[in-house]
Amino acid sequence: MDMIRYPSDKVVDDAVRSDKPLIAAISHDGFTAVVAPLEEAGEHSMLLALTGLPGMDVRDFFRISFNSLTADWHFGCPPEYKDIPDSSKRLSAYYSDGLRTIPEFLVMFGYFSKLNIKNAPPDIWDF
Repeated sequence: MDMIRYPSDKVVDDAVRSDKPLIAAISHDGFTAVVAPLEEAGEHSMLLALTGLPGMDVRDFFRISFNSLTADWHFGCPPEYKDIPDSSKRLSAYYSDGLRTIPEFLVMFGYFSKLNIKNAPPDIWDF
């Protein structure tokens, strides 16, 4: 996983040492993650815009806010996720992919944070 630290490695490392809140956008394919202190970007679409990298659309990323203890996954399955027309199957794929990709990112980052799912639709537990 290619990990981009915004605005710099030093700023992110200082935030980690102080256990400040962080945000990350992790690509659905698990190849790219962008991470920053919350105070630097505020929210995920802003974080992706600030990187200046072309083609970064927030709909293509899992979004988390986290620290060393907890990680909140801001659950928002895009309607075009993996071009799966059936909403139940699409939510199931999104959920499964997120449960695989987000913890992988956290471990690579050096955190073993408890994962909380925010804004998940009630029927997600029917899978």
